[in-house]
Amino acid sequence: METRLELGAYQTRSLAMTSRLRQAIGLLRLGNQQLSDHLASFAAVNPHLVLAAAPRPALARNWLDQFLAAPPAGAAGPAPAPISGGSSSSGADAAERAAAPEPGLVEHVMAQLGLLVRDPADRPLALAFVAVLEPSGWLGARVAEVARGCGVPQARAEKVLAELQQAEPAGLFARSLAECLRLQAQDRGLLAADFAALLDNLPLLARGDQAALAARCGCSAERLAEMLRALRAMNPKPGAGFSDAPPPITEPDLIVRRERGRWMVELNRSTLPAIELREAPEGGSDELLRDARWMARAVARRNTTTLRIAREVLLRQAGFLADGPERLVPLTAAEIAQATGLHPSTISRVTAGLLLATPRATLRFRDFFSAALAARGDAAPVATQRVLHQMQALIAAEDRTRPLSDDDIARHFQARGVVLARRTVAKYRAALGIAGSAARRKR
Repeated sequence: METRLELGAYQTRSLAMTSRLRQAIGLLRLGNQQLSDHLASFAAVNPHLVLAAAPRPALARNWLDQFLAAPPAGAAGPAPAPISGGSSSSGADAAERAAAPEPGLVEHVMAQLGLLVRDPADRPLALAFVAVLEPSGWLGARVAEVARGCGVPQARAEKVLAELQQAEPAGLFARSLAECLRLQAQDRGLLAADFAALLDNLPLLARGDQAALAARCGCSAERLAEMLRALRAMNPKPGAGFSDAPPPITEPDLIVRRERGRWMVELNRSTLPAIELREAPEGGSDELLRDARWMARAVARRNTTTLRIAREVLLRQAGFLADGPERLVPLTAAEIAQATGLHPSTISRVTAGLLLATPRATLRFRDFFSAALAARGDAAPVATQRVLHQMQALIAAEDRTRPLSDDDIARHFQARGVVLARRTVAKYRAALGIAGSAARRKR
């Protein structure tokens, strides 16, 4: 039997995720105020980049009042009840609820940053780690890449990372599953020698070889069972429980106006400093100048990308801007990505936490996105958020002595061409914070 070996040359193409590319992607996630804080930290250690306050534009109405008039938020599914407008809540209660939302992961970490990283010179490095933090809470880049991107020795980056790993909840900024669990074990006072050995041998646990695992840990089967119970109580993704939405009571990032019959959008420059470059300041260098030029270009690209996405979204949701949720049309990040030529992940990053001040209300960018519900016959699909708004209005107008059941609500929408099952009504009603018909009848 003859065996033939053939050699061939093959060409593949892939994108190298450089540290600077990661930083540029991280900028897309930041709202204007977060970006301003990031730039201030960068300028504090780079004399080539100077920040100047921008003039404050005049908004059509008070943006905070507008925010309290906003409709329910949510990108693709059920949303919580609106902040104001309900008969059982006062304006003060609405403002209190709006002022205390569940923070996002980045906001949660940023609130602890001053306590974790004490040296101001290390703050830009800490922000670089925050920029590559994954939604799971794990680190999305190697320490060496972050160190190179910030122009610091890897040992210094390791030191700052160790400080960030003291964040609550334990396990954030881990580079692997073993490190995530190790941080949690250390936080709970469980990191004895046998527990450390358990974390070093997770592949044995995955294979179910508990006898070999007990031998490696040097412990009895009873002690191994005790450690496994503690291990199962830990969270392998400590960042996953946080909301992506930033605290809403903040100045809007974008301003939307109606001019000459068209919707216009611009950045709220009052929340973004103007960037100036100095060629030869005291303490400067060629490397720092290159870094400053790169940062200026990256911020400009971030701003251009944000406006590009906003214009496309507003073009499609002009009816929503003019008339409210009744005119909301189904829209997904994939559709905007196809129209703009950007990647869907870019759309998701940019729209995750920005606020838009419109003549109607201050809205979250994600309020403009909504999945489509199926329609009967030739009827056009209906936006989920539109149905939520109609459902809320329908229940608000019901006879309190004979409240509508979930079946009644489902039949109401089905008669109007919207395919909606009873269990879906129950899910949406619960997401809106509305009790069932029996509980509403008692009230």
